[in-house]
Amino acid sequence: MRGIFALVLTAAAAGGAAMLLWDPGAPRGAGADPEQRESADPGERQGAARRDAGTPPAPPAAKPPAPQDAGSQALRGRIAEFLRAGDAAAAAAALLTAEAGLLRDAGVRDDTFRVVDALATAAERDAGADGVRARLQARKLLAALYDSDATTPTESARALESARALHAKLFAPGAAPDEVALRHRVQAGESIWKLARGPWREAGVTVAPGFVLQVNGITDARRIRAGQTLVVPRESVRLLIRKERFELTVLLGGVPYATFPVGLGANGSTPVGRFHVESKIKDPDWYYGGRRIPFGDPENVIGTRWMGFSGDPKAEGIGIHGTVDETTVGRAVSLGCVRMRKADVETLFEWVGSGTEVEIR
Repeated sequence: MRGIFALVLTAAAAGGAAMLLWDPGAPRGAGADPEQRESADPGERQGAARRDAGTPPAPPAAKPPAPQDAGSQALRGRIAEFLRAGDAAAAAAALLTAEAGLLRDAGVRDDTFRVVDALATAAERDAGADGVRARLQARKLLAALYDSDATTPTESARALESARALHAKLFAPGAAPDEVALRHRVQAGESIWKLARGPWREAGVTVAPGFVLQVNGITDARRIRAGQTLVVPRESVRLLIRKERFELTVLLGGVPYATFPVGLGANGSTPVGRFHVESKIKDPDWYYGGRRIPFGDPENVIGTRWMGFSGDPKAEGIGIHGTVDETTVGRAVSLGCVRMRKADVETLFEWVGSGTEVEIR
């Protein structure tokens, strides 16, 4: 059986963010991304021509019956039985080993939320190992829900809210389980950057120093002090961008951590695919039309941060950046870049490091 969570793990490799048109040979900075483009999509123009010629549109294809109906009914029956017996762990196990496609059933998704809530309640009653296991099971279910394209925006928001509550419990100082975090007691002379390059990297930690600060509620890296215990996530951070929602989600271990609104390219020009962060630049120059437009120039439209990507031929010139016109966030008006508000892109810049995986859907 291919489990629901197995699908999340398979999808964990992630990719890129936004297309820019680079000037060949540009030594530094970001590519071209004029903030607006008015040209219509060629496919739309062809469709209009066919309609003008009198060709009737094709009737919509009949929606085939859902093949998993019987399976979803059986699964829901098992879940209901487990929950009546007060066994949320067994209900979670049934979901995590079920066919991933069953999440396309709205009833199964609703039951999954019920199981998550039951696990959270059980964890509140048990501060020991069973409580930790309950929270870890709940996170896996939320990861599967959030990853599914069948999940509605309202359900995604609910999954994010539940995940935030679980993160607050699992990454609390003194309570973080070894499965998701290591705990480091700061020694005299240590800095967050030195730790990230040394012992944390050797321990397999891949999250950026800025994300460690975020998890620990520290706003200034200079404020860490000797004797302080830091919770350091063992899981990786990756980014998921859903074009139809104009939304970028930061995932920790596949579980939603935070979301930001984004702007995208006109006529579907923001490419889909999987990439990874290659370059990060503060106060980037912009290379466009054979010119270098320095940061601070009124003609430089890409804002205060640039995160460029590689990993696929489509990654050339792709990046996430800010914008001088924040009204374009939430709209599809550029040549293909993923654009963010100034405060959001500066936050994200600190949370991601080289190698961070990004997927655009």
